[in-house]
Amino acid sequence: MRAFLCVSLGPGAADRLRHPLPSAMDCLADADTVVDHVEEGADGWIAGAGTDPDDLLSPAGGGFTARLARTVRTRLADVPTSELGALLAHEDGLTDLLPPFAAAHRPAAGAPVVVAGDWLGFRQLYWWTGPGVAAVSTSARALAALAGGGFDAEGLGAQALIGWQIGDTTVFSGVRAVPPATIVTLHEGRLTSRQYAAPPARPERAPALDDAVAEMADVLRTFESSYVGAHPDSTLQLTGGHDSRILLAALPPEQRAGLPTLTLGAGETADVRIAAELSRKYGMKHRIHRMDEQRWPEPHEAHTLALEAARALECQASPLALAPLLLAESHLEQGHRLSGLGGEVARGFYYAGQPTHATTSPHLVERLARWRLFSNEAVAPEALDPAVLEAARESTLRRLNDYFAPGDWLRATDEFYLLHRMHRWAAVHGTVAAVRRYLVNPMFDRRFIELALAVAPADKRDSQLLGRLMSRLDPELAAIPLDTGLVPAQLGTRSLRGRVQTRTVEARKIVRKVGQRLTRGRRPQLGASEYAELVLTHWRAEPKACAALYSVPVLRHEWLDGLLGGGHGADATTVAFLINLLAVGEPA
Repeated sequence: MRAFLCVSLGPGAADRLRHPLPSAMDCLADADTVVDHVEEGADGWIAGAGTDPDDLLSPAGGGFTARLARTVRTRLADVPTSELGALLAHEDGLTDLLPPFAAAHRPAAGAPVVVAGDWLGFRQLYWWTGPGVAAVSTSARALAALAGGGFDAEGLGAQALIGWQIGDTTVFSGVRAVPPATIVTLHEGRLTSRQYAAPPARPERAPALDDAVAEMADVLRTFESSYVGAHPDSTLQLTGGHDSRILLAALPPEQRAGLPTLTLGAGETADVRIAAELSRKYGMKHRIHRMDEQRWPEPHEAHTLALEAARALECQASPLALAPLLLAESHLEQGHRLSGLGGEVARGFYYAGQPTHATTSPHLVERLARWRLFSNEAVAPEALDPAVLEAARESTLRRLNDYFAPGDWLRATDEFYLLHRMHRWAAVHGTVAAVRRYLVNPMFDRRFIELALAVAPADKRDSQLLGRLMSRLDPELAAIPLDTGLVPAQLGTRSLRGRVQTRTVEARKIVRKVGQRLTRGRRPQLGASEYAELVLTHWRAEPKACAALYSVPVLRHEWLDGLLGGGHGADATTVAFLINLLAVGEPA
């Protein structure tokens, strides 16, 4: 089921909420999905959209079980919808299910409705409560419609600075994200929640690197050989980088031959070139979708598709990062897709420029925020009311200090990446993919993540862990340079040559980051800048299309006048923020 909304009613619920609310129902649909399941009762109502035949079981007696992601799988086998009710009731096997996953279950009419998300919180779920009413949905916008609208000041401020959310906030007042590994129960207008698993714990003693590598390799080999054996038509999304190469290395040679591979790229980039060479080398069927050669939409079409992307992301991340991908994916088969994401936890995503033996402190949190978090996707400061911007900086920094755990600073950055950036940024985008195709990422196996977090930061730095892992999986693949020019086999041994190369790459990144800060530049995703220009062209030709922005109090009217009048432009990250503000008030 692509979208789901459950509303539980008690004695004090408002009359307007006692039956399916059209504005909330509209938020479940999109350009190619309609609301196809509605149930009403004295104690509430349920709606679903994009329901496949295997997504929903409704046995006699008023009970139901709904699968809210296309893939439900353990390391060894697919799990049918018929088994999900027992899993939600007993909880024991939920951590064995690969993210993204979510399901809802009611054993009988009038019984509580139970909704569970995956242990990583990758399949996005949201909740809201009001007087006599409680609701859970895959759509934050649908819950905002129930709540009556309005922005959340802290959520809006964080998104203006970071481009995505932290903690459980959204841009909508009163609407919160369901945390990882959480079961939510709705009954008689009340909501309760409980965690069925704690986040992966810091080890008292880090495992030996080679021991961790051996177990991580075994996890990937077992998962991938089993999955491709069960789904031989699976496509491996292959780039020139580390993560997808590791997935290829984990496949035995006999399963590589004839395997479809896919690369999204532009021109003759290293991604395209290396993926093509690897596909030829192992007899795989390679498809390249060239983003620079696809037909770009007309400005009015770009505006429409950008709003669709914002709604698909529930206005929680950049629609201009998603819109070009939605356009590309509309030309691609949406089947079983192996995709690598999660290697960042194993390589120390935030380690560059950080002290090695430090402990978490407000100074380090603020330094990382200004250096990394506030630089890539921040809105142009001149677009915002200065008082709003200052309040956003204060509240976001205060919250960030709460979210970085005490103790070892590098481990704290790993945990922040997993529990916030992964949960609230990557997962928002990943959810869009997970409801459209069978998205499988073996690196989300809980044991793999536990081991990646447990390894000492010194062994993760400079991609030593990942280099060692690839060498363990396939020494031949480990000897082939990545798109950065780094050689995984050299990274794994921490050779002098490897250290020099990684320091050179890191220095280039730091230089780019310094330049970015000095020029107040932003780093848009592939295709985002082109899309932003198309959308802006439409707004200037048809100002009514964005007139609603003038009613948003955080924006400066003088800046909007200059933007629409052609007096100045706006970077892609700022245009993305504006599109989200428009999508908040426009149902599909």
